Amino acid sequence: MKVERGARLAVFLKRFASAHGADMVGIASAKSFSGAPKGHRPGDLLKGAESVVVMAMALPAAAFERAPSREYFMSYMVANRELDTIAFKTAKYLQRKGFRAIHVPASPPYDMVEMMGDMSHRHAGYLAGLGVFGKNSLLLSPEYGARMRLVSVITDAVLEPDGTLDIDLCRECTRCIKACPAKALKGSGIVDKPACNDHPVGVGRQLQMDDWEQICGVCIRVCPVGRTESRKKLGKK
Repeated sequence: MKVERGARLAVFLKRFASAHGADMVGIASAKSFSGAPKGHRPGDLLKGAESVVVMAMALPAAAFERAPSREYFMSYMVANRELDTIAFKTAKYLQRKGFRAIHVPASPPYDMVEMMGDMSHRHAGYLAGLGVFGKNSLLLSPEYGARMRLVSVITDAVLEPDGTLDIDLCRECTRCIKACPAKALKGSGIVDKPACNDHPVGVGRQLQMDDWEQICGVCIRVCPVGRTESRKKLGKK
């Protein structure tokens, strides 16, 4: 009965988040985060955590055409705000159902020394079946590639989890590694974090922007995953 209730609630929860703007919703068991660093696991943020609900919002594809650009930056920021709102409402939805839930912000706050968020949305998205890791270390979904943002909700509700995807979306492609202006991508998902973090600051200054955070996007712009030609190769319509 407990599993049945968890499966039923998971269906309604996904419908709720989708109705409020999420393009994809997946669920992972809190137990699957056992390999995450201490202090960054669901149970570290919410005592008694059982499940993590991960929501994704795709950014307009055209916003990446000139990235890095102000247009990409604004799409990035708006998506973060929208996701935080959806996650907040989802947490309230779970509370009305009698469960405890908190939402982990789509972007800051995070630890600038270790360059880590409170919890990795990318890893949460992978465990929730929303995508797989690419050579740029970002989460890639078959439909949207890396052109999406993520947010998570941690809850003590026992929800039926989704399985991880078993697919190689990068294959022999190395476009992101070759295009990285900071030379931060080393292959096999390895990233020089300081180099990746420092480069956008300089770009922000060049674009005369007040907030210099995360405005590169070159590795996302050149990634073919999720585009029409990529979907055709995978047999998608």
